[in-house]
Amino acid sequence: MKKGSTILLTVVLIVIIGLGVNYAVSHYGFRDYEWKSGFMNYKVYRLIGNSTLNGYVKADGEVSVYILTKEDFKRLKEGEPFSYYKAWEHVKTVELNDVKIPDRDYLLVIKNEEKGMQWISVKLVDKK
Repeated sequence: MKKGSTILLTVVLIVIIGLGVNYAVSHYGFRDYEWKSGFMNYKVYRLIGNSTLNGYVKADGEVSVYILTKEDFKRLKEGEPFSYYKAWEHVKTVELNDVKIPDRDYLLVIKNEEKGMQWISVKLVDKK
């Protein structure tokens, strides 16, 4: 085999392995999100459909935490009646222990229930 063919074959194999690892992590792995930030109205986290959610939400004031669809989040923001999959209303802390997320596009929404800026600390592990 010539040197140029060997290099090309090596590059192709590296790309194929990289794509395989990316596919495995995105479909069978997990995502871990953690942040501490201030907010006035809402913080939103996109959930993986057909997954298990673990983690916590802690705030320095009252918050409401909802798992709902994008359509229901729009209704919530507009002050219309909305549905949710799970909810914790007017709390300072929420522990998420093996919460099963249905196979659809769901959001974890944290709503500030106070008038001023709040700080929240959030850690979520979303496992497929």
